[in-house]
Amino acid sequence: MAKVVICLGLAFLIFSCSTSKKIQAANILKKCKFTFQKAQIDGFTGDSLKFSIILNSYNAGKDSLFVQDLNGLIHLDSLFEVPFSLQQSKWISSGNSQISFSGAVQLDLFKILALPSVKKFKIQGKAYVALKPGQDAVDVSFDETRDIPLDLVEKTVKKLMGL
Repeated sequence: MAKVVICLGLAFLIFSCSTSKKIQAANILKKCKFTFQKAQIDGFTGDSLKFSIILNSYNAGKDSLFVQDLNGLIHLDSLFEVPFSLQQSKWISSGNSQISFSGAVQLDLFKILALPSVKKFKIQGKAYVALKPGQDAVDVSFDETRDIPLDLVEKTVKKLMGL
């Protein structure tokens, strides 16, 4: 997930509309490093599991970026399509901070049992960023596919279930 946000910076360079703002935002994102902190279950609603994902961010630069919104879909092979969104607008300023995403996945026993066999994930969506609050946001689309390490899904499911 962290590399996706870095790819957003590269996408800024490719798409032109508000080129200057996009280039400035890309330069800020290049100085940022995002790492996974934790995932947590927020509750159950009917047949869905609500969750949150928290990333640590470190901005080595002196300039800040205002993430107004970010939403998209995570595809786990063809088993799950999981929508996610930014929990609240966030400044990515110099130093350390955190960014939270939330989503929900429909519970289907057969799909859950097949989770350990998932080989790839695809994340796609759109981010809306500005150089300061109140400024019109520029939108950046992202679409990235990655291999999943063999034991990651199993470890994550066990951790989420408290095993």
